[in-house]
Amino acid sequence: MIGWIGTWARPADRPSQVALGFAVALLAIALVPGGPRWFASVLDFASLAELSRRRRFLTVSAFAAAFLSLGYIAFYLRGGPRDLLAPAYWLQGRALSHGDLSWTAPEPSASFRARHLLFAPPDHVAGVLPPGYPLLLAAGFLVGAPMLVGPLLAAGLVVATWFLAREIALASGETADRAESIARVAVGLSVVSAALRVHTADALPHGAAAVAVALALACAFHARRVEEPRLYALAGLAVGATAAIHPASAVPAGAVVAAIAAGDRDRGRAASWGIAAALPGILLLLLANRAATGHALASPLTAYFGSVEPRPPLRIGEALLTTVRRLRVHLLDVDNLEPLALLALVPLLRPTRSSAVVLAALVVAGQIVVAAPFDASTVGPGTGARLLVSAIPIEHALAAIALAQLFPKRLASAAVATMALALAGFAVHASHDHARLAASDRGHPHYEPDVVREAGVEYGLLYFEDDAGFELAYDPSVQASHGLLAVRMRGDDHDRLLWDALGHPPIHRYTLPPATLPTASASPSVSVPPPKDLVPPASSASVVSWTPPGEGTDIWHFEAEADWPAAAQSGGRVEVEEGVAPCASDGKVLTLTPTTPQATATLALPVPRGSTAPDKRTWMVVPRIIDRGGGGSAKLSLYANLDDKPLAEWTWESTAKSPQCLDLDAKPVDLGGPITRAWLVLSASRGIVSLDKTTLRAH
Repeated sequence: MIGWIGTWARPADRPSQVALGFAVALLAIALVPGGPRWFASVLDFASLAELSRRRRFLTVSAFAAAFLSLGYIAFYLRGGPRDLLAPAYWLQGRALSHGDLSWTAPEPSASFRARHLLFAPPDHVAGVLPPGYPLLLAAGFLVGAPMLVGPLLAAGLVVATWFLAREIALASGETADRAESIARVAVGLSVVSAALRVHTADALPHGAAAVAVALALACAFHARRVEEPRLYALAGLAVGATAAIHPASAVPAGAVVAAIAAGDRDRGRAASWGIAAALPGILLLLLANRAATGHALASPLTAYFGSVEPRPPLRIGEALLTTVRRLRVHLLDVDNLEPLALLALVPLLRPTRSSAVVLAALVVAGQIVVAAPFDASTVGPGTGARLLVSAIPIEHALAAIALAQLFPKRLASAAVATMALALAGFAVHASHDHARLAASDRGHPHYEPDVVREAGVEYGLLYFEDDAGFELAYDPSVQASHGLLAVRMRGDDHDRLLWDALGHPPIHRYTLPPATLPTASASPSVSVPPPKDLVPPASSASVVSWTPPGEGTDIWHFEAEADWPAAAQSGGRVEVEEGVAPCASDGKVLTLTPTTPQATATLALPVPRGSTAPDKRTWMVVPRIIDRGGGGSAKLSLYANLDDKPLAEWTWESTAKSPQCLDLDAKPVDLGGPITRAWLVLSASRGIVSLDKTTLRAH
């Protein structure tokens, strides 16, 4: 119950203290007759009553939104991406800045693979996330400022919200001046929304999706109002962009835009313009699908979570409960204070409601429906109900119309008072979630270029202990001899092999401090006290010189878990487990759990080499497995080429009464020369099997 009520306490940090001060001042201004007009004149700013200064109003409001998003980056995100998915978007954006939807992984490929990436043998890597937002990040990378993409989207969201609210108001029968005032109220609500600040600050697509959805609806309403079918091309372009940015958000928006076009007098031309304009965004999505999976209609995100990190399907009851929780968090996202979000319902309850209000509300309802199958991981402290962020501009427009209907003669005062309440809600309520976000994990991004720059490291290999740091730093176009090549450290001879293959360039290790609080994806139903002092600490990350162990020996150990995610898998789950058996090397094993009668997992086995192509030689290959009992049957096959016959095979039955390590028979295998890489295919039936490591010894 405490988790549902949320945290209510004194301001958690300096931004919330400033917000509370502004809230008190705005509330006082709202209560004084003529206060809003006086306040606007003092600031030399266009108020609701000064409708002729539209350009100045939008410019100042857009600048304020962008400035607040920049402040969010500096204070809460501590200078870089923080969300669990942000590193993957970051890497895809960097690759797209070079024109690549996919890229080639050097050998050993395990040193260049991580979470949220799909690997296809022999060396093909692609991201699993939709390409629309990475394309925006790519533009930022080209000018050397990818973190500015979010604040620019914040400025664009101001204009999109103004346009949408104005068109809904005009379609509802409001006069031009009244519609302009309503649009400005919606802009004010947008600027003070903390949820929009985080989603236009972190490297996440939901702010961009909100811009696209708002523009799609606004352009469709505008095209219908002026009866110009060609303008549906703008709505179609926005729908296509939404499909490329966040496909789930495009479904309700596209359906409503299609319904608006169908009601046009010249519905044929309207639909043709809309469909033709939507094709570029849809084509980009299909090209990204094909680059990642080989099939244009196969979603890489579905493929990834269906095999690499499978999630149990939500039952109807669980989906309903998750939806209720998502809506509960979304109420806070809209205006920082749950009761204010209910203003969006007022225009729907009036008997004189317009079709534009109903259609806008249908987009919100549709977004709730398409988000229902997603689990609770899409809801978290600070990041809110992210799947519903694209509906917030619509709700701001409806809330502004509600204020105009409830306070027809004192709209300016009501609007200022509402924004004061929104700021107060952030200060004493919503800010605590953002404080938890700022302090979660290690309190800083997993990779900070300034740390490397201050260490004087400019080229060579930089090893990362985690996937997020690697994805934030890795550039597929960089070579160790000409720049800093990020590498995923594996803790076995993958690290030594890469160093040898590149001719021993300078090598460093990027180390992170221990995590202090859970990550921001923790369950929102758990109430965690915010830190008492949120003064941003200095980063304790460091860059140190390092040499992989085992140099000069002809015995190579390759941990099975280092090759997760597997190169390919079918019929079961492949997971990294700890604590299975005390004898397990490095304490971890790779486990294959069948979900069908026969499950397989394909792992890459590097061929030891130096800076030149390896000579053909005989290696004794010794796999180590964990016999976990349970009667499972397993086979391990070694291939030089997955289409050829195996070079060696091992079979075993799991019959032990307690988990124990077992080295399988050593088998001689000729590797090297034309065989630059090998593959291990692990098969399991009737039970779980675990592979610990594979050892190669020169014969």
